[in-house]
Amino acid sequence: MRGFLFAAALVAGAQPASAFSNKFDGVWTVDVRTTVGDCQPEIEGAVTIEGGRVVASSGADIAVWGYVEDSGDVSARFTQGQAVLRASGKARAAAAGGAWSSNTNYCGGVWSARREK
Repeated sequence: MRGFLFAAALVAGAQPASAFSNKFDGVWTVDVRTTVGDCQPEIEGAVTIEGGRVVASSGADIAVWGYVEDSGDVSARFTQGQAVLRASGKARAAAAGGAWSSNTNYCGGVWSARREK
């Protein structure tokens, strides 16, 4: 369960893909750090954004939901079994960052991401 928390980055939404910008599309490497609670201290992984939506995570068996708005605002949810992680933040060009929390695992922290070329 704790390994899933690395995915705290971004998500795929219920709105049509056309509602979001594609300027943040691509594969993003995400670094997650726990600052509160007893979750894995640091994890690195990747997420894929297509049409402004988070469509995939490199974590095993993780369901993603989320989006990146044209303004760069990030909102995401990652689910693995009963564990849920929520992430929010801001993307600018090829870098992003923000905060994450998991009320199912009682922990949280910060995340940063960079778009792969």
